[in-house]
Amino acid sequence: MNYLVKVFEVARDAKPTDRPQEVSGFVVSGGTVDEARRAAISRLTAEGRTVRSLSFTADGGLAAVVLPPEPQAAETRRRGGR
Repeated sequence: MNYLVKVFEVARDAKPTDRPQEVSGFVVSGGTVDEARRAAISRLTAEGRTVRSLSFTADGGLAAVVLPPEPQAAETRRRGGR
């Protein structure tokens, strides 16, 4: 089954009253909801993001709140390093 993942980003230094902003979305596949969660977390962490929360939405999708990638992690991915 396919699940739409909506990605919301919050700044690393955000105040508790700051609202996350929707930045992207993608689709993951999974035979179970747990497999879909793992696939979403795997993709987001591969992009260098820290997942703050991952929830299921009323329409059967997922909503992920993430921190922006660390500058060092983004630079390493561009150069093809570890």
